[in-house]
Amino acid sequence: MARYRKIDVRMYGDRRFRTLTPIRPSGQAMWFYLLIGPQTKLIPGLFSIGRAAFAESLNWSIEDFDTAFEECQALGMAFADWSAKVVFIPNAIKYNDPRNPNIVIGWANEWDEVPECDLKLQAF
Repeated sequence: MARYRKIDVRMYGDRRFRTLTPIRPSGQAMWFYLLIGPQTKLIPGLFSIGRAAFAESLNWSIEDFDTAFEECQALGMAFADWSAKVVFIPNAIKYNDPRNPNIVIGWANEWDEVPECDLKLQAF
């Protein structure tokens, strides 16, 4: 049985949290942010955000962001269609599984808001 921790994404907006030393660009930092960052939505591992907005939310340069994201992508941990602004983390559902069927039913409205692209079809 896996052990879980509840993470509230509002922590990223907390004044004290924001004054802490920022996370440095790295593949591990990218992975944590992909799973629990404020850009996440109801459907685990599928969300819409642009590359520049994503880098800005981390306070990283585009170059540092690209390097960290490419590290995750090279290992098959994350994929993006930056033209459609869609990010897909294939194993996110493994770490954020739905607790009951009603949660999955609730994903329908969120699904409609994800821009259409091949990556969205791959996620399906």
